Amino acid sequence: MKIRLSKPKFKIPEIYIYGIDVVKNFLFFTLYIVITLFAIAFIITPAIKNFKKAQKEYYEIKTQYSIIKKDYQSVLESLKRLKTENAKILAAFKRDFDVKNFKIFASKFMEIKEIKKDKTKPFKKDFIKTAYFIKAAINSPKDFYDFIDAVKNYKNVIRVYFPIDFTKNGKKIDLTLKIEHYRLKDKNALKAEEKAH
Repeated sequence: MKIRLSKPKFKIPEIYIYGIDVVKNFLFFTLYIVITLFAIAFIITPAIKNFKKAQKEYYEIKTQYSIIKKDYQSVLESLKRLKTENAKILAAFKRDFDVKNFKIFASKFMEIKEIKKDKTKPFKKDFIKTAYFIKAAINSPKDFYDFIDAVKNYKNVIRVYFPIDFTKNGKKIDLTLKIEHYRLKDKNALKAEEKAH
């Protein structure tokens, strides 16, 4: 004897209210909710996590930027103040040495007989120094020391080398001294030198 199993027949009950099948609509609504929850769990949630992570990084970088900007402004103000305070010195480093002008300046203190230019060579990284030998006559040692004090306010940056050779010559004193003039290298010369290295 053959036993036949029949498939159970399951039929969704049909309940209509105002012509709308309530059970089917409820099942579709439940399916919609499940799909929506699935989308939130697997698509929207990772995007929200990434957004929060990016937002946190943004605020951290913004805070660091604010701190660095504040430090930069402070340093910039300090540099501007230093530039203003040292404008005279900066201008002095940019000027070439003018022998005629120097003779006029020194004539208040001594009678210059000869200025002989010696070597020009680099000094440190950004400067050039040029040596000059001067032969002059003064009335007294005080004139020379007044000259040394006045050199500080001269329009160029000059260094007077010691010892100075003093020789008595009648009522006058002959002296031989060495000075060095310092100036900034030309920007073009600096660039050429950097390319060469």
